[in-house]
Amino acid sequence: MNILRVDNKQLSYKTKRALLELICSSTHDGTPFKLPNEDDLSHRLGVSRNVLRDALASLEEMGVVTRRRGKGTIANPQIANATFRLDTAPELFEAMQEAGYQPEIESLNLGFVFRNDPAFGPDSTSYLNTEKLAWLDGEVVVYCADHIDSRFASGATDSILALKKMGHYQFLEQYCHTSMAYTLSHIDAIIPPEEVRSLMQLEEGVPVLFMDDHVYNFDHEIVAHSMIYFRSGVLDLKFLRKNW
Repeated sequence: MNILRVDNKQLSYKTKRALLELICSSTHDGTPFKLPNEDDLSHRLGVSRNVLRDALASLEEMGVVTRRRGKGTIANPQIANATFRLDTAPELFEAMQEAGYQPEIESLNLGFVFRNDPAFGPDSTSYLNTEKLAWLDGEVVVYCADHIDSRFASGATDSILALKKMGHYQFLEQYCHTSMAYTLSHIDAIIPPEEVRSLMQLEEGVPVLFMDDHVYNFDHEIVAHSMIYFRSGVLDLKFLRKNW
């Protein structure tokens, strides 16, 4: 097996990426296979067993590997190669690119809005608003509106133009000094509001897949509220559901 060593920067993430690349490329027919033992893998990657275990635990959570006593670690290349998984996707538009799409991104209505977003609770008085359209072959396939609570965004006022070229998860970490830990998503097929229908250039009565995301940081505070509208029948969206 050709396994590249990783350096010390962002070790856990790079170890996970190295393992993913290994699993994705190891079989041509997607047949599950057993990974080498932890001592062998950690030696080849040049990382400690603790770092390796953290990476394997993350891949297990993603459904890419299973670990059972007496059977070792079994990898599934079909799951590793699955693209546009909304349950594990990074930034939405990065996920589109990783899935092989080449969207054109248009930024709209970037700035602070001085009104309450109920997602942030009754004390919320303002939020940083950023909206984006994703175009594929001259057609709007995604409209996304992100609200970042002003409690976290107010210190990043001089940097909000960065949101035109980066996602709000990156912006939270780089400029708001907080990080996304997880999101709770509400999903429904809806007829979009007139404003959204117009932006997405949809015929009247055409449904979209709607995701309403509450974004939490590691202190379990809601730091962002995302509303994402997907044109149906274009993107190959996936979720992986696991047994506890």
